[in-house]
Amino acid sequence: MIKKKNNAYRLIKTNTPKLALIHHATGFSPNRLASLFLKVTAQEDLVIQKKTKDGFWDWKLADDTAYKYLKKEITAYLKKNVDTSTFQLMLEHFNTNYLTKEYFGEDYQSLVNTYQFQEGPLKDFVREAFIAINPLTADMSPQERAMRNQRLGKISVKHWIGDITNYDYFSQAPGFMMSNVQQALQYIDLYIMNLLHEKQLDSELSNLSVNQRLEQKLIPKASATKIKKPKI
Repeated sequence: MIKKKNNAYRLIKTNTPKLALIHHATGFSPNRLASLFLKVTAQEDLVIQKKTKDGFWDWKLADDTAYKYLKKEITAYLKKNVDTSTFQLMLEHFNTNYLTKEYFGEDYQSLVNTYQFQEGPLKDFVREAFIAINPLTADMSPQERAMRNQRLGKISVKHWIGDITNYDYFSQAPGFMMSNVQQALQYIDLYIMNLLHEKQLDSELSNLSVNQRLEQKLIPKASATKIKKPKI
């Protein structure tokens, strides 16, 4: 259980509005977002019982447990709030005032364009190589066809930004292609870390939470009508 291993769940729950907004607006990988969130969290605020033999935090343990919890929390949060007027206003404000920031010369969309420019050729290369090595043949059983198409689908499907590195096919690409993607991701990681450090955003999201609670209270409750049983 995540609660027994570390306190990442509590930190994530407290910061769910911010993490959900960043994920929804940027399309950034929940896996990487969980990892970056823990890395920008002060170590004195982070309690992870298991450490490496050298005394360092076991980041893999933290990332694995935090990722599962973060994905669950942001999914629930977005399902409840994404269509509300307060969230949509905050999303528009975030896109206009935060994703346009040029922390080191480029705004977020420019960094994403660079990343996708590198990701596309890598996926094309691996896809073409896979099709050449694993062609559809007449003697394939339905199960073999399904497995082959499933593996091909993992290459073809659109991933969250940064998730490509979690797939086995990524390591099958030429080294320079992997390096180009990873380098583009490093800049996006830095941008996301800057967003996580934004204190003004914390204040604005606090106001958003208050407005959301007020919005919920103003929703008229359906009055329960009492139905009298007919006398026989």
